[in-house]
Amino acid sequence: MQNAVAFADNDVVVIAWSYGRKLPGCLGFAVYRIDAAGKETALPSMAVFPGMKRQPAQTTAQFPIQKFYWKDPYARLIAGDGGKKGSRTFRYKIVPLEGQPGSLTPMRVGFAISNEVTLSPQVAPDLQAYFNRGLISTQRVSRAMDGHPDKESLLAMVTQPGNAMRKSLAGDMIGALLDFVARAGKGATLYAALYELGDDELIGALEKAGKKLHLILSNPKAGDQQSASGITDGNDASRKRLRKTAGELIDRMVPSNHIAHNKFLVYVDAKGKAQAVLFGSTNWTSTGLCTQTNNTIVSDDAALAKRYLDYWNQLAADTEAAGDNAKALQGAKLRSWDAKPKLLKQADGSTVTSWFSPNTPKARGRSRANEARPPDMDEVAQLIAGAQHAVLFLAFYPGTPSIVNWVAEAQKANKDLFVRGCVTNPSTAEGFLYELQGVEPPKRKKGDPPGKQDPRVISAKALTSAVPAGWQKEILSAGFAVTHDKIVVIDPFSDNCVVVTGSHNLGYKASYDNDDNLAIFKGQQALAQAYATHVLDIYDHFSWRWMVQDKGQKAADTMLSVKPDEWQSKYFGDKGEIRSAQLRFWLGAVPVTR
Repeated sequence: MQNAVAFADNDVVVIAWSYGRKLPGCLGFAVYRIDAAGKETALPSMAVFPGMKRQPAQTTAQFPIQKFYWKDPYARLIAGDGGKKGSRTFRYKIVPLEGQPGSLTPMRVGFAISNEVTLSPQVAPDLQAYFNRGLISTQRVSRAMDGHPDKESLLAMVTQPGNAMRKSLAGDMIGALLDFVARAGKGATLYAALYELGDDELIGALEKAGKKLHLILSNPKAGDQQSASGITDGNDASRKRLRKTAGELIDRMVPSNHIAHNKFLVYVDAKGKAQAVLFGSTNWTSTGLCTQTNNTIVSDDAALAKRYLDYWNQLAADTEAAGDNAKALQGAKLRSWDAKPKLLKQADGSTVTSWFSPNTPKARGRSRANEARPPDMDEVAQLIAGAQHAVLFLAFYPGTPSIVNWVAEAQKANKDLFVRGCVTNPSTAEGFLYELQGVEPPKRKKGDPPGKQDPRVISAKALTSAVPAGWQKEILSAGFAVTHDKIVVIDPFSDNCVVVTGSHNLGYKASYDNDDNLAIFKGQQALAQAYATHVLDIYDHFSWRWMVQDKGQKAADTMLSVKPDEWQSKYFGDKGEIRSAQLRFWLGAVPVTR
């Protein structure tokens, strides 16, 4: 019996399907997007059969998908901003194909139709989850740059308001941030704590907020051009601009080895009551918007907003108490306050636990011997250890110990646990394998070859050294981060689902030394499914590229199979048993209706 299921966040749709068994003679599937008007459009494809060349604008109807799950990153681009109702709502038709390459026809077994999904950030009446596209290691970006993608040219594009590349890569994120700032209407105020602030369009919006803006602004590392001019503060330009317009600007200039890493805003109404909060991993820079993966939460829960406003006031008081002594920042009073979490019940019965950093008695010492686990990371580690079905994550560079170690421990304890993760830093991914093996990571020297990684947890890669025939070389990053999300999703299809998100890098380092925020949502299934969709979208994008770069040109030049049993055996056994862990994960779920 055929079955198809679709999931969506605000940026991408993931589809999985099954016919309960292998299909004799099937050479793959054509996947069609069905819009609200009933129009069917075959999704694009890239792979080809042996002896055939890639064609411009080829589709899955010509060169089918030889998998039982796929994704549609083009739906948002087709729908645009979703101005009219229904323009972001889609279903998907899965058509098995047989015959010979070049003359494929639908099989008599019939097609499958998925459930309807809508690309939307709205996961609950008072909760929105935004994800940018943030992937520059794509053929679309390479084609837009005539096959020669480079960092400087790309950065020039994404810094220009209205630029097509900027809009495509940022997705809904620019609108999410601008809309929140625009809430500061007559009589209302905004309280913000920001790490990096460099995007001209966003700075302009904060300037327009005028005296309604109360900003705590950090001092990130200066860029190369700034350093060449003797500037050490990465926010020097934005600080000077907003000093002229903001109602209050507090300089939080932390010493080296510490960062004031928050990215949150609180909306306070005309009566002085906190009503909404925006937080997540997104720095207010062009790279944060466009060239790295990020997420942002907008919550209209007044209790959670007040919690963040209270933290803002603690940061302001800590800054004032330190005076001109940067080493006196993150004092005992702030650390003690941060170490006390707050559990908040949401209107739909779910909960969110709010944590802030630094939350240890003192900053991190040089010795790692007998190092105490920070209280927020202890809760995260326990939640990971209690996972029943799946742990999914994205991170930048969490350091060690971190979620990567705890996920590996959970995998060792439960071999059936579905684990997938992607990070920017290769040594972090290598650490997952070392933890699985129960060995200490070796001391590495400059010039050493890359270490091995387990395919379940990988570092981000682009098509650079090995590039398939007919494809174009890609660019991996336009800065330091590629995956900049800080996300853990646990058992997303369970009533006990968990989403961990915020600015916290998900390791000891952030809890000891950084200003950071962390929110742990429990029981919010729509949120968990949106985050699971995002994590596996990003993981799938990089996993194939990682494999190609790891195995070389032979893997890059792999074609579609002309043997139906050969490719289907990766997903189903002869008796219909599911062999693919990821297919089993998706097919075991029931999409939440939003």
